[in-house]
Amino acid sequence: MPARPLRPCKHRGCGALVAGGKTYCETHAGEEVGWKPDSVRGNRHARGYGARWEKLRAMVLLRDGGICRCVECRKLGRVRVATEVDHVTPKSQGGTDDPQNLSAINHDCHKAKTARERRRGAVGARSPSGS
Repeated sequence: MPARPLRPCKHRGCGALVAGGKTYCETHAGEEVGWKPDSVRGNRHARGYGARWEKLRAMVLLRDGGICRCVECRKLGRVRVATEVDHVTPKSQGGTDDPQNLSAINHDCHKAKTARERRRGAVGARSPSGS
């Protein structure tokens, strides 16, 4: 079986080539989120994201006017359409599904926030007063 061809590192502007199933070079390996499969972490319903969550999610998006309420967008005065709902204090850090701990967020902002939290172990996550 032939070896996989080398591919460029996914870090923007990096010209390094990576082999195998890797997506980042050794320099940027910390940027990889490394999600666990559902067989390990449980499916969405097992993690609490069933019908009740969908109703709560719709309520939060309506409450926040469908606009991203992340810290960066608010700080920059940027207006982006929110398509997702974020736990201000992550559930892994004791956050709950209480509406005060939820805020509307843009998909790209949500991915970036989640990656930052995973890299730092969610230490210093936003307080419920921020979004």
